[in-house]
Amino acid sequence: MLDPLCAVIDRWSVILVWVAKLCLVGLIGVTLCEVFMRYVLNAPTLWSTDIAYMLNGALFLFATAFTLQSGAHIRVDFFSARFAPRTQDWINFVFYLAVVAPALAWIGSVMAKRCWRAYESGELDPMSSWAPLIWPFYLVLTVGVLSLLLQVLAEAVRHARGTSTQIKRG
Repeated sequence: MLDPLCAVIDRWSVILVWVAKLCLVGLIGVTLCEVFMRYVLNAPTLWSTDIAYMLNGALFLFATAFTLQSGAHIRVDFFSARFAPRTQDWINFVFYLAVVAPALAWIGSVMAKRCWRAYESGELDPMSSWAPLIWPFYLVLTVGVLSLLLQVLAEAVRHARGTSTQIKRG
């Protein structure tokens, strides 16, 4: 029953990494536009800095779940690497469920509440001269964090079963 759910989570992570790639293209476009407007036309934009930080945040968070899925996160495993692969799986399983998942659930909950409050109040970015609505950015952050939480849970299942690709097996 959990295998199809893990597969759906994996597919969602792949979709989000493609959205992150599009965000990178958008970030490059916004930067090029700002450079052209500022240095060629001598007419800097009000919006480019805001769009750039929002795209950068989306890019970062949308790529985290796929990065975990593909085992590309930096791991400090000098301690656990000395154990047998099955022991490493259990260490990761416990760490994911006892530390990482609760932390991400809490952060996701805080972000979702912040997003909802910003939506209800029509909050604008207080640090911006352009002053865009801030709830869409909070929504992106919330989706990114909760997607990483789902991928952590999928990886915890894999570690519990001993099927994780993150452990080097003999």
